[in-house]
Amino acid sequence: MTAKDTILLLGGSGFIGRNIIDFVINNEESLNHKIVVLSRDFQNEKIDGVEYVSGDYGDKNILIRLFSKWNFTRVFHCATSTTPLSSNNNILSDINGNLIATIGLLDVMKDFGCFSILYLSSGGAVYGDKNLEAVSEQTVCSPVSSYGVIKLTIENFLRLYQKQFGINYLILRVSNPFGKFHLSEKQGVINIAVRRALNNETIEVWGDGNQSKDYIFVDDLVKIIFRLLKLGIVNEIINIGSGQAYQLNNILSIIKIYFPTLHINYIESKSTDVKDFCLDISLMRSLVNFKFTEFEEAIQRTVFWEKSRLGLI
Repeated sequence: MTAKDTILLLGGSGFIGRNIIDFVINNEESLNHKIVVLSRDFQNEKIDGVEYVSGDYGDKNILIRLFSKWNFTRVFHCATSTTPLSSNNNILSDINGNLIATIGLLDVMKDFGCFSILYLSSGGAVYGDKNLEAVSEQTVCSPVSSYGVIKLTIENFLRLYQKQFGINYLILRVSNPFGKFHLSEKQGVINIAVRRALNNETIEVWGDGNQSKDYIFVDDLVKIIFRLLKLGIVNEIINIGSGQAYQLNNILSIIKIYFPTLHINYIESKSTDVKDFCLDISLMRSLVNFKFTEFEEAIQRTVFWEKSRLGLI
């Protein structure tokens, strides 16, 4: 990243976006960066020094106004309007709200000479059910949801716009992040389980709980993102995860240490849910030397944040 980047952050009020802002404002190397957040819904609190604009990035007129006002050097695209489960219910809406909106964004970037985009893709949804010990970036993608299809299609358009117009991309296929600033009730089983336990509510588990997935602590995720950016890595697709698969029942057992009365209801699994996957993070490890937060410690810190959000600490 350059000394003074002006960043358009899409999804800046969401989980990962809010953690990106937190990292920037608390990191001396990043303090000079100007962040402009464009969001339809401001869930998290607004942060001093960050510019907030209400609107949909699918509205080209809003984008043109923003790019006319600020000389953006890069875009962080962390926005999505669907989940794997909801995306199949209205595929046309998924196409319009995510794919077409992103192509419109790329056109505006091209017109205003902004030639750098970070795109957060999905480490589970784009690959689909693979039943492999570890899924590498070279694995053939077979999404089982519109969410995954759209993510993969956006990746391909990013590669096209790089070849045609020189817009450099960094595509990160992220596993399942968890940690502070998570507010969703639709995605993110670890945070949702802790929140339900705090509220004495039942946790619903799709299937028998024996499914194993790759999870990454959001603090680690954001640090890795900025290390890759600092190294100037461009035009790569990189898996970002822990490289380990954790069985859901085992995760719930860890959470039960803090909430012994935790109640779990096992229900039928969903066809859009990728049941087992672990990311091969060899490429990431070859680029950044990184020590992950211990999984149990990461869950403990997540419990602490969820408690503090409810004023229980």
